Amino acid sequence: MENTTGNSYNLSIRINSDGFSLSVFDESESLISAQHVSATLFTLSSEEIVKIVGAETQLNYHNIKLICESDKYIFIPTPIFTPEKATDFLTFQHKKEKNERVVCNTIPAWETVNTFTIPATLEQALSRLFPGTSIEHQVSWLLTNKIKPQTGNSVSIWVRQKKMDIIALKEGKLQLLNSFNYQTPEDFTYHTLNIIEQLSLEIEKCKVFIYNVEKKPELKMLLEKYVTTENSY
Repeated sequence: MENTTGNSYNLSIRINSDGFSLSVFDESESLISAQHVSATLFTLSSEEIVKIVGAETQLNYHNIKLICESDKYIFIPTPIFTPEKATDFLTFQHKKEKNERVVCNTIPAWETVNTFTIPATLEQALSRLFPGTSIEHQVSWLLTNKIKPQTGNSVSIWVRQKKMDIIALKEGKLQLLNSFNYQTPEDFTYHTLNIIEQLSLEIEKCKVFIYNVEKKPELKMLLEKYVTTENSY
């Protein structure tokens, strides 16, 4: 959503079950400020969410990006995807609850559609607060903003509190988009090495990118004993 009468800053709101993070960027995409607000948004009513999020986002921004974390998602190749069957595709792999809304992200550059769920109350609140702004899944965002078409093998990891979102490419083609639980650096390393092995990515030739790991350096420290990680921004 763009505001022609607001300032030149861009706002990114990343929402999960524990709360939401607000990141403000300037025109060159340099981070100006960041904060986290603790709130169990996934269990609140639409009115409560509007009140909490609205209190933190009262300024007008040039552009607002909404990213919602969800562990119920599935990527479908564009040629076989039809919007009216979005729920059917999702329920092949996940159980949809009555209070959940199905949302889709089309990603043309990779010829795929991400179908995922978020609480209906959250979808209603965000639609009221930011009309016309798309809700983007965290893996959709990672794929769109961090993964560039390439010819080699790579594994890209976005670090969450106890989850790791992984995108693996083999010879430039998508091979895996999934999320895994981890408790320790050993778990984190195991999942990464197992994916490299199972997909035959050749550990010496596979580029490994780790994002959002600044608060958990122990994860990267152990993994780098086995693979060479690339600079991640």
